[in-house]
Amino acid sequence: LRLIASGLFDRFPKLKIIIGHMGEDLPFSIARVETILSRDAKHLKRRVGEYFQEHFYITTSGYFTLPPFLCALQVIGADRILFSVDYPYSPNAAGRSFLNALPVSAEDLGKICHANAERLLKL
Repeated sequence: LRLIASGLFDRFPKLKIIIGHMGEDLPFSIARVETILSRDAKHLKRRVGEYFQEHFYITTSGYFTLPPFLCALQVIGADRILFSVDYPYSPNAAGRSFLNALPVSAEDLGKICHANAERLLKL
């Protein structure tokens, strides 16, 4: 949040950042954060949530349940979610089971599993 509030993304508009653990709860709280920061961050060119949606990617690492995933999907979208495991803290099999049960299209599943990482990392 300090990176956003500092104006970093206005100075470096192509900068992308990956946050683990389903965005460390930011997708869940970004609307509230935006309300609070908007009072003090009048120097920003856009809303806080817009910076989050444009400059951040989040990983699934260890969050293999539907509620946080659905929140992230609504807030940041399938184009910004990267599948990852959290070995040794979460079993890899749990990650695979999670992928198999996701209520997303085959296209979005492909983005989450590999296409987003390929695009971001220019692979």
